[in-house]
Amino acid sequence: MNAGTPPPHGRTGPHPVALSPRAECEAQQGLSLCLTWLDVPLRESLREFDRRLFAVAESSRNHLEQQTCFESRGIVEREGAAFRNRFAAHLTEGFRRLGEVTDAAPTRGESLATGLSLVDPEDQEIDGALASMASRGEARSASSLFELGYRLAVLAGTPPLEGEALPAGPRALAAALKTAVRPLPLTTAHRLILFQSVDARVLAQSESFYGALNEHYRTRGILPGFRVYPNVRVSAPPAVERRSRPREAPASLPGAGVGGEAMPGTSAEGHIGVLEGLRNLLTTRLQTGHVAGFAAGRIASDDELQTALMALQGHVSDVTGAAQREIRSAQALRDELLAQMDRTRPSGSPPAELSSEQGDTVELTALLFENLGQQVAAASPARAVLGGLQWPMLRAAVNDRGFFDQPEHPARRLLDTVGEAAHQWLDPADGEPDAALIDRLERLVMQASHAQVIDPAWRADIEQQIALLARKAHVAERRQIEAMEGRDRLERARQRATDIMDERMVKDATPRGVLRILLERTWADVIALHILRGGENGEAFLHCLGVTDQLLGRRPIADVQKLRADVERGLEHLGMHSAEASQVAGGLFEPAGHDTADTDLAPTEVALRLKQRPRLGEGTAHGDVLAPVAPTALDEAAQHVYDGFATLRFGTWFTFTQPDGSESRRKLAWFSPATGRCLFVTPRGGRTEDIDLTRLARLIATNQAREWKEQRVSLIDRAWHAIARNLRRDSGDTRRMAGNA
Repeated sequence: MNAGTPPPHGRTGPHPVALSPRAECEAQQGLSLCLTWLDVPLRESLREFDRRLFAVAESSRNHLEQQTCFESRGIVEREGAAFRNRFAAHLTEGFRRLGEVTDAAPTRGESLATGLSLVDPEDQEIDGALASMASRGEARSASSLFELGYRLAVLAGTPPLEGEALPAGPRALAAALKTAVRPLPLTTAHRLILFQSVDARVLAQSESFYGALNEHYRTRGILPGFRVYPNVRVSAPPAVERRSRPREAPASLPGAGVGGEAMPGTSAEGHIGVLEGLRNLLTTRLQTGHVAGFAAGRIASDDELQTALMALQGHVSDVTGAAQREIRSAQALRDELLAQMDRTRPSGSPPAELSSEQGDTVELTALLFENLGQQVAAASPARAVLGGLQWPMLRAAVNDRGFFDQPEHPARRLLDTVGEAAHQWLDPADGEPDAALIDRLERLVMQASHAQVIDPAWRADIEQQIALLARKAHVAERRQIEAMEGRDRLERARQRATDIMDERMVKDATPRGVLRILLERTWADVIALHILRGGENGEAFLHCLGVTDQLLGRRPIADVQKLRADVERGLEHLGMHSAEASQVAGGLFEPAGHDTADTDLAPTEVALRLKQRPRLGEGTAHGDVLAPVAPTALDEAAQHVYDGFATLRFGTWFTFTQPDGSESRRKLAWFSPATGRCLFVTPRGGRTEDIDLTRLARLIATNQAREWKEQRVSLIDRAWHAIARNLRRDSGDTRRMAGNA
């Protein structure tokens, strides 16, 4: 064939197009933007693929299938960088061949001449999945792709580009994905899972990139006035116009506070009108005469904002240690958000700025998390959990303003549950936090950082763990109450035995030596033990009193050996070994004139052993016996509080102010009207320091303790109330300063 002879009719082949220097430069800039934008979504796609395969392996009962899943995870983990390089190389080749066209499709006769062949079902399934991905991507971004096709056609000097000819279009991305996956030894099922991950993380989020690429070329003077159709929107008045109106107490913030202040409450429509009301208060605080505006090209679009939030949300999983996560201020959130948007904007574009409503949403979300963070201890692991949830919750607030107004919003309910769990179960002052709850909260942060929407099932998982902790706390509290009741009964029995012994010693001559030690210490414990077991009407108690009277000489001793045997049995009831009890009794009765055995102890040795022996209840699992509460005088205010304890109930919660100014919440699980002893427990059921009723009355009278009433308002609503009060106070201070000026 001669060199000048055109190819036969119908033969296909690329026709290279020579680009001008400027067009080639613009194409390279477009490629650079494309590769920069793709870096984060592609990494997230591989992580999503790893999570999906792990879920498949976890739910599978076939160990071979599980092994295949783990092998595929290892392959993608090792070849992840090569996968991204092949993906980028394919797109680079597409931009390099920008504008190349192919001849018409072969004629019917030529098609028949090629013959027919069988198609591999797996290849057909893969091609079908990629075609479906590309079709969905084109449907989602039809208008942006239409504009981009015209602008790139201007660079190449060709008809409008579409389909596979569009180098960054969905079909080009699908083709790049097919090229990047081809060398990986994955099964067809796992390839499809990888396609789904890329579809969710790349193609589903590509509309913002196409818009940014169009904006880049528009600002570079390539079809600057081209639009597919005019943008006609009916929207609410702009925020600047709303801010220029006189400020009044918003109708959506009813509910009187202290001094008649309006508080966030339930509006006539049944919702908490938080967003608009707090935005008005926020504007009043910041207003200094006028509101600065920005050029329309600098305001971030909704898609651009969503892409930046998704990227920052995904970065939470890259933070290796929970201690590195922190609750960000409004300025920190704004700076990170704008920096992320500037990274994805075309070169030469003006710096991104947030609209008035977007900025208010960011600031109110930051204020919400700062308020929640103030309610947890600085050393609590809950602060890291809240810091990890800040970006996902901000994205939920931007997506749906119902996050502010609807108590049943999934993201809001999840945050409320996490806050309550942190406030009640993760306070280091109450003991070591539950490791299982911390693990579930950390897993929640990871799930939220990669999810498109908040899953209500996450909240159910946290509530299940909280219910388990509540049952454990109830069991621990019940054990503490039973132990305290036992100690109190023992204390009262010992006190009664001491009174009985003192009464008998006063009426008769006080014994001396070892007998006195026996009666005041050991035998008084024997009497207390019989009071605990059978009461003062029991046969054992009455027999013990008879033995006591014989030892004191109040009753005649008919049989010394029988009396000695009774003393030995009494000592054995206290837990003394029979041999030791016999020795003690022998040493006690030696002065009575009976013959002593070689094993008997001398009176001095008996006295020493009795003094060294612990009293009844000492050294047990419940600790030492409680000492009697010494009666002390109360001032008038404390006595008034003490008299009110007549109606005090078990289960009442009190808040105690610590010396460092912090507050701790404790539950009055049990108290004894007879001894005045109280049992306070932590929310986890652990015992705290002993406080008697007289000391509690003094603490309440001096405002160091107060009764805590359960609050029906949710934690999030309480936070909005506090934010509204702070903003109202700040705006009042601003007006006073302006008036003084």
